[in-house]
Amino acid sequence: MTKIKDNISIYLSMLSCSIKSMMEYRVDFIVGIISQLLTQAVELIFIWIVFQNTQSLAGWTFDKLLLLYGITMLTIAIVDFLFDSIYDIGPKYIKDGDFDKLLLRPIHPLISVIGDTKTFTAFGYMAISLILIISMLIKLQIDITFMLIAKIIIFAFSGAIIIGAIMIAFSVTSFYTYKSNEIIWSVFRIYTFAQYPVEIYNKFIRILITFIFPFVFATYYPTLNYLGMENGWLMYLSPIVAIIFLIIAVKIWNWGLNKYRSTGN
Repeated sequence: MTKIKDNISIYLSMLSCSIKSMMEYRVDFIVGIISQLLTQAVELIFIWIVFQNTQSLAGWTFDKLLLLYGITMLTIAIVDFLFDSIYDIGPKYIKDGDFDKLLLRPIHPLISVIGDTKTFTAFGYMAISLILIISMLIKLQIDITFMLIAKIIIFAFSGAIIIGAIMIAFSVTSFYTYKSNEIIWSVFRIYTFAQYPVEIYNKFIRILITFIFPFVFATYYPTLNYLGMENGWLMYLSPIVAIIFLIIAVKIWNWGLNKYRSTGN
C-alpha cells in the first residue's frame, strides 16, 4: 500500500511539471486550444445538420444528444490529459531507446510514461464540454445540484479510466512493433460510437461498445442517468468496469514489459 501511495505521489508531481511545461509557451498553448475548439465546432455543426431533417434520433432530441456529446467530451478531455502520452511508448521511448532510462527509475515505467503528458487538446475538449453540459442541463430543466455535479465529475473520471485502460492494454504492441500509435488510435476512436444513442446501431456494434470496448459505461449510461431515462442505473457499474479493465490492462502491460528487449543502437 505504501508503494502504491508513493507511486501516486510521484505521478501527480510529474503531472504538475507537465502542466507547467505546456503553459511555458503560452501562445502555442492558446493556439492549440483554439484549434481544438474549431475542430469540435465542425462536429457540432454536423450534428445540427442531421437534426435539420429529423426531430429526434432513436427518441433522442437535439438537446439530449448535445448533453451526451458534452459528457463524452468531458470524459475524453480527462483521457487526453491523463493518458495521451501512451501514444509515445513506441516511437518516442522504445524506438529511440529512451525506455531503458525509465527502467532505471524507482517507479513503475508506466507511471513515468503517463505522467509525461504534453497535449493541448484536453483543454479544448474541457472548454467545449463544460459549455455544452451546463447549457443543456439548463435548457432541459435539469436541476444543477451538488449531487449532480459530483456524479458528473466522478463518472467522467471513471469513464476516462475505462478508455485509458483500453489504450494501455493495446499499447503493449509497442514492445513488438515499436510504433503502436495507429493501433492505439484506431481502438481509441471507437469511442465515437458512444457519442450517439446505442439504439441506432446494429447488434454487432452494440456488443462491441458494451462488452468488448465498454465505452457506453463511460458516456452513454451516465447520460441516461442524468436525464432520468431507462437503464440509467447501469451507470453505477462504471467504476466496477473501470477497476476490472485497469487491472487487466496493467497485467497485460506487465506481461509485455517482461518480453521487452532493448532496441540497441
